[in-house]
Amino acid sequence: MIISAVAVAFALLLGTFIFLVLPRGHLWQRATSATLFLVLIAVVYGGSIELLSRPKPLRLELWQQGDKAKVLAATMKEGEAIYVWLQFPGADEPRFYALPWDMKMAQQLQNAMQEGQAKGTDVNMSKPFEAGLDDREPKFYAAPQQALPEKAYVQVSPVVPDRTGSPD
Repeated sequence: MIISAVAVAFALLLGTFIFLVLPRGHLWQRATSATLFLVLIAVVYGGSIELLSRPKPLRLELWQQGDKAKVLAATMKEGEAIYVWLQFPGADEPRFYALPWDMKMAQQLQNAMQEGQAKGTDVNMSKPFEAGLDDREPKFYAAPQQALPEKAYVQVSPVVPDRTGSPD
């Protein structure tokens, strides 16, 4: 939705530039400007739609959404990139990112995914938008298991049968 709004705003700005700045004289010049405007709108719209299916490099994210994200899916292409689908708290839709290839980070992700699968928990990514110069804290980790709910102990009085022999 944001990409469509950006594409429309860019197209309007482009149209304003073409109609106000470019020559206003002859009919062929105005026709060329209008044709150029229509072609550029198609390119902007087509380009924005194409971007929707491509992973975004994490370093290019403008609106950083938090210090922690849930890893919904991940795949790695050795020597090229680590591709992750991240769900940020409070966000409605997941985001697709490409992280630069790093053997240590790839191993952390693989271990966290295996541990999460074994424990039945999610895999999280801490501080996704930081460069990661501090290697003491892992970027990827399996979420801890949820604590079991506390038991509610109710004091029940024992049922004692009546031994007096009198019928009720």
